[in-house]
Amino acid sequence: MELHQLRYFVAVAEERSFTRAAARLFLSQPSLSVQIRKLEQDVGARLFERTGRHVVLTAAGAALLEHAVRALDEVERGRHRVGEVTGLRGGSVSVGVLPSVGAHLLPDVVAAFREAHPGVTVQVVEHDVSREFEQMVQSGELDVALTRLPTSLAGLGSETIVREPIVLLVPPEHPLRRSDGVWLRDLAGEAFVGMRPGYGLRDLADALCADAGFRPRHALETGQLSIVHGMVRAGMGVALLPRLAVGGEQGTVAVRDAAAVRELGVVWRESALESPPVAAFLAILRRTACR
Repeated sequence: MELHQLRYFVAVAEERSFTRAAARLFLSQPSLSVQIRKLEQDVGARLFERTGRHVVLTAAGAALLEHAVRALDEVERGRHRVGEVTGLRGGSVSVGVLPSVGAHLLPDVVAAFREAHPGVTVQVVEHDVSREFEQMVQSGELDVALTRLPTSLAGLGSETIVREPIVLLVPPEHPLRRSDGVWLRDLAGEAFVGMRPGYGLRDLADALCADAGFRPRHALETGQLSIVHGMVRAGMGVALLPRLAVGGEQGTVAVRDAAAVRELGVVWRESALESPPVAAFLAILRRTACR
């Protein structure tokens, strides 16, 4: 059963005439008759009865007509939706973002995208583990993800959009509060507040401390960045955090080690770039985030 045959069938049913239907479809009548016969062979039943100058639907034809009209309507709606997506008047983009990034980097990007393409829906998924974001992008659960680089999965495109310093967040009365900078090796005796093992921010902090020659002693571990901030304010310990993760929190000290940086990037599947909304989002992300 071919789509054009359904279109021809509906035209004959509506016109009740092969002659008028052929004229409406810009076909010769013999060609139209051939296509209807092929359709009848396909469904295994006669679809029309000829009564003088007119044709009428058989019981089988009447049963098919409702579904044929519905199928053609769905195809037309599908064409319309495709036109919306390719013309950036519709569609959607699913974006994964780390919580430490989402509150500070993403709002300006989404606002600029929505202003340019108000008909496209942006779906934001927050998650704390960069590796899982990569897997979600690779599997198609997400179109793009804003995450820590470098990527570890093959078949993904990536690009650095932010390179930010790691800073030390210290309690209000801590002696380091008055310092203009600190070396990581000098923090070996400090009590730390941090995310639980497995979180991206924790992995980053642990790696930096390991490179400096020590393993940080954690007084408290949590799954919430806001709790890290609150516990540092309460004097529970210090925290190594990227600048975006600090937000507007007071009491940061620069870390002097050259390696104390976090590279944030966008990760995507190459096939996702075939979607105009995804390509447009990436273009606006590059312009907005890198300003």
